[in-house]
Amino acid sequence: MKSQLVEAWCMSNEVNLYLLDSISDEYLKDSYAKRTRTVAAQFAHMHNVRLRWLNHAATKLVGKVESFPKGAQPTKAELKNALQASEEVIARFLEECEAAGEVKYWNGSPATFLSYLVAHEAHHRGLAMVAMRISRRKLPQEVIYGQWQWGKKRNLR
Repeated sequence: MKSQLVEAWCMSNEVNLYLLDSISDEYLKDSYAKRTRTVAAQFAHMHNVRLRWLNHAATKLVGKVESFPKGAQPTKAELKNALQASEEVIARFLEECEAAGEVKYWNGSPATFLSYLVAHEAHHRGLAMVAMRISRRKLPQEVIYGQWQWGKKRNLR
C-alpha cells in the first residue's frame, strides 16, 4: 500500500500526464516568448529536475532513467515514458525519506520536499498553458478544469 506522500506524488504526476495527453503534438513546439522553453521543454525540465535531485541525493535509485539533453524537444511519447519512469524513482525516494524521517540535502521534512516538487511542476504546467494560450491554442474547458479534479477521480487519464 502506498504511503500518503507517495499517493500524493503519484496523483500530481497524473495531472502532468493528463495535461500532456490532452494536448496536440503540434502544441509541444509552442513557447510564451522568444528564447523560452517550449511546451515540450517544460515537461522535459520537470523530468530532469527530478533526476537532478536523485543524482544528488540517491544516485542508486536512478538506474537507467536518463535526463533529456539541454535543448531537447522530445516527443509526447518520450515525455510520457520519462515522466512515468521518474515518477517511480521519486516514489521510491520518498518512501526511503519517510522511513529515515529526513531528505538528504534538504532542509525540511519529506512532506516539505514533496511540496517543493509539486509546486515546481505546477509552475511549469502553468508556463506550458501560457505558451499554448499565447500561441492561440484552445484547450477544452474540461482539460483546463480537469487538472483540478484530484478528489473526484484517482486516475485522471
